Amino acid sequence: MLNKTDCSNKSSTKILDATLREGEQQAGVRFSSQDKIKILHLLEEFHIDCVEVGHPGISAEDEQICLEVAQAARSTQILMHARANVEEIQAAKRAKADWVGIWASVNHLATETKFVNRNKEYISQKIQVAIAEAKKLDLKVRFTIEDASRTVWDDIKWITEIALIAGAKRISLADTVGILEPSTCDALVSKFVNTFSCELEMHLHNDFGLAVANALVAIDAGASVVDTSILGIGERTGITDLLQLAVILHQKRGENRFPLEQIPKLACAVQLVTGYQPDELRPVVGKNAFTHTSKYHVQAVERNPNSYEAYPPELVGRVRRIEKQRPPVQIGIQL
Repeated sequence: MLNKTDCSNKSSTKILDATLREGEQQAGVRFSSQDKIKILHLLEEFHIDCVEVGHPGISAEDEQICLEVAQAARSTQILMHARANVEEIQAAKRAKADWVGIWASVNHLATETKFVNRNKEYISQKIQVAIAEAKKLDLKVRFTIEDASRTVWDDIKWITEIALIAGAKRISLADTVGILEPSTCDALVSKFVNTFSCELEMHLHNDFGLAVANALVAIDAGASVVDTSILGIGERTGITDLLQLAVILHQKRGENRFPLEQIPKLACAVQLVTGYQPDELRPVVGKNAFTHTSKYHVQAVERNPNSYEAYPPELVGRVRRIEKQRPPVQIGIQL
């Protein structure tokens, strides 16, 4: 049985940005090495602790792109994604990763769809061999329990102990299909940090629109690291939005580490590269985030903007927009 003292000590919450890896799982998105490097440098200027740059083991081209990005890093730690596969660990080393993010799932869905006709002991052995290879190559290891939010606690505890004994420095719990809500996220994180003293990372998908709320809860409950992406881009409905979370941490938790005035630059870079356009109502970056149209609201805002703004637009590099002219009434629905 693993004791709490067998793990690394937790530190204050860090942000790992996964735009360059998770973002490529958004439909129609693929980054060139040049675009990845530009976004990496913007993330470094935004004081991001670690950047996940890709999955080098899936092709020679991806390995080359990851290598070029890693070599361009100025200050941040570089993490690369890998399955529990020795060849993929070696690809991450060749690509100059600081960290390798090894992942596997152990719930019933994994044995039904990914490790068909294999038992949990087989998965455990794959994980141990992969982590051993990473340690031999002097890579820091994050082990991710994929679909942790649909994995029973006994299996989470079992595979965490195996990964830590094998040499993982950090455990990531992935809410792979975004089913957590704040209460269940709090319970999961609290149970983990009360059981283990290692770093805990949370990877939170947004299928119910709760990724940002869950990230804030995870931080408050003791998570060491939270994954984000610029504009929340990623598979299906994406993950925790870096830009929203940074503003919330500044306004609600007194975090002053992020230069929030750079937010438009980050958002614009991702929009240009991906073609993704956030809707007008999106917090922080949406066209209407600081737009006032109601006559009553406009009068109040002109006297004191705090009357109808949660925070000033200048904080995030935006400007206030007043629209006093109401549009004409039009029939939009033809029955």
